[in-house]
Order: sequence, then C-alpha cells, then structure tokens
Amino acid sequence: MKQLPLWYCALLFTAIASPIFAIKSLEDIAVGGTYHMILTTGDELEGVVESKNDSSLILDSKGNPYTFVCNLIVEYKLIAPPPPSSAGGPASSGPGDRPAQFTYEELQNKKPVGANLEVRIAGGTSFQGSLISIDDEYLKLDVNGSTIPLTKSVITSIATPAAPATDSTKTSKAVIPEVYDTLIIKNPETDDYGKPKENLTLVGKIIKETDKTVFFTCNDNVSGTYTFNQIERIFRHSQENSETELIRRYALPLICPRGMMLVDIPPGKTGRPFLKVCIDKYEFPNKEGTIPRVNVPYAEALALCQQQDKRLCSSQEWQWACSGLEGYSYSYGWVFDKEACNTEGRFPEASGNRNRCIGKFGAMDMVGNVFEWVKGNDGNPAAMGGPLSKCQAVSPGANGDAKPQTGFRCCKSN
Repeated sequence: MKQLPLWYCALLFTAIASPIFAIKSLEDIAVGGTYHMILTTGDELEGVVESKNDSSLILDSKGNPYTFVCNLIVEYKLIAPPPPSSAGGPASSGPGDRPAQFTYEELQNKKPVGANLEVRIAGGTSFQGSLISIDDEYLKLDVNGSTIPLTKSVITSIATPAAPATDSTKTSKAVIPEVYDTLIIKNPETDDYGKPKENLTLVGKIIKETDKTVFFTCNDNVSGTYTFNQIERIFRHSQENSETELIRRYALPLICPRGMMLVDIPPGKTGRPFLKVCIDKYEFPNKEGTIPRVNVPYAEALALCQQQDKRLCSSQEWQWACSGLEGYSYSYGWVFDKEACNTEGRFPEASGNRNRCIGKFGAMDMVGNVFEWVKGNDGNPAAMGGPLSKCQAVSPGANGDAKPQTGFRCCKSN
C-alpha cells in the first residue's frame, strides 16, 4: 500500500480540484470502521475512520491521521465494521476498553478535529465532547452544542472517554454537574418556649435579585420571593463559587448592544476570573459629550439599568473592565498620570472628554470623573472609580443613599 507523506496530505485538502468521479457524500461511512480508500491522486490508504462531518473525515492509517474532503475519495471499501462497543460513538480504546491517554502536544500534532475526548482540568472538573480546535494556548470542545475553551495551563489530562460500564458496574457520571444555590432562611415558627426554630435550608436556583428581595426556585419547582430581612445567608454556588458554572456561562455567545464594550477574560488566566460581560462605554446616561448623572441612589441606579434590560456591574466585572487582562492599576497603565483622566474631582466632565482615559476593553472614564455604584462581593452597595482611585479600589456604599459625586454605568451578560 502506498502511503501519503503528511505534508502532501495537507496540500490535498486545498490544492486538488474536485473531479467528476469523486464521491459526493460520506453518509455511508461509519466512524470507527476500517476502510480501504482510493484517492483522486491514485494513492491508496487503509485505516480507521476517527471522525467525520458532512464534508470531510479523519482516517488513522498506522498511527498517522489524514484529513480528506469527500471529493478527494474516488471509492472506498469497508474492511471491518466498528467494534460493537463503539457503535454510534468513538472506536474502542484498546485492551480492556481502557481510555487512551494523550499529552497536549500529542493531540496538537494530530489535531483530530471531531474526535470525542474527555478533558480534565485543575480542580477535578472534567468535560466530555468533540474537539473543535487546538493550538499553543487553547483546546476547544463542543460539549452539548456549547463551545468550551480550555487553556492549556489548566488541563491535567486528556483521554478518549471510558467505555460504557457493564450492568454490574454501571455508574452515573455527569459531564458537567448541575450546580445549585442555597438560601438559609430564618424560621418564622417558634418552639413551645417561644424560641425560633432551626433555620430553613432551601436548595435550588436564584432566578433574580433586587436590592431588597431574592426570587428563588427550589429543586422541587416551588418558587418564592424572600426579603434580605428573612435571609440569614446566601450561598451563590451557581453564580459565583463554581468553576464549572463559570466556564459553562463563558462558553455561551455574547453580543454586546450598541454603546457597550465586551470584556472577555478566558478561563485559565492565573489570578483572574472567567469573565465575559458587556459594559457601558460611558457613565450613565452612556452618551459621549454628556455630563454623567450623579446624586443617584443605589436603588434608582438598579432600576434605571433594568429599564434598559441591563443591570449594575459587579465589583469584579468593573475592576477587570478597568484594569484589562494586564491587571493595570489605572485604566491607562501602571503609573498614575494626573492629566490622563479627570482626577481633580471638583466637577464632573463630559463623558469621553479625555481620550487617554480609556481602558484596554474600550470603556472610558473608569478612573477619575465620578464614583460609580457597583454590586459588592457581599451583594451590598459599593462604589468604584472616582478621583485618585485605582481600578481595584472598592468603597463601601453604606445604605446606598444618593451622593453628590456618585453615578453609575450598566452591565449585561448571559
């Protein structure tokens, strides 16, 4: 059998015109099956079909992966069908159906696009899906229709998925585990001695929050609204504390409306959160050349953002929109420059008045000019920005009362 060199195989993909006698569809070719193929070049290959899509396939011939568009194949012959354990899925991994292990570099060299993989990252979370792409920095998987980008530095292992367990050893394992929020509610009932009974624990999902209430749906689909006076404690697992949930949310597409800038911090950046959020380019009312609105209470700022189908930014979102991926102290860099932004603080200037007062993601006046309301890590009002402040500085917002030099800007995310 004549074997194509790797460089020649790569050229075939784009350099050969489609002849009239080439096959038009790969529909009858089964993933995991062994085939003998004759190409338009006269070359012949024999190997296992690792993966395919509507127009191309990957054939593993003696450990060498070859990618072909369908119009390069003149004819093919089935030598052996897919093993029974791989029907409708990946081929068997080998003796004992043990998963085949790969290093990042091995997978990058082969680039088996479409291959089914299980990728584990630091912290123990694993993702199972088909390979979309891989380069020096990222591996991207298609997991149930969502693109999950995983940075090379956080990946601890890559393997083919384990073979299905037998009935006697079958276990249940979710690829992306469901994550829930927890509310600890003060019990309104008392015991025989008049003392409050033990707090109630509700497990489910936070649907929506305002400055006064939490809208919550329990796992049994019972919904309720609870004021912060009723709530003893909140564990926002699905929103803040789950690496898996953050990656899942990051993978969703996000298109920013006009007047908003995309803040995109991918997974795996040391010391940085997974973050994808749209933020207003200017302070409210988000119009260039307009003096920002100040003396706005926190509650009113929440309502004004909601009217635009937006919300107040969290302190974490605001910080990274200001500092950029580099983590700058100021939106324009590491070193304070009193001329770059309105740092005097006596009077607010029109939005966009100083073209050097801009962050790497495109938001303006995040340093200097007016302070801005944000939602603190504890869920309470806080303020960031303003004269002489760094991107990382957060000031307590007390009761959220209106302040002469405090305005806000809005955010939007999935």
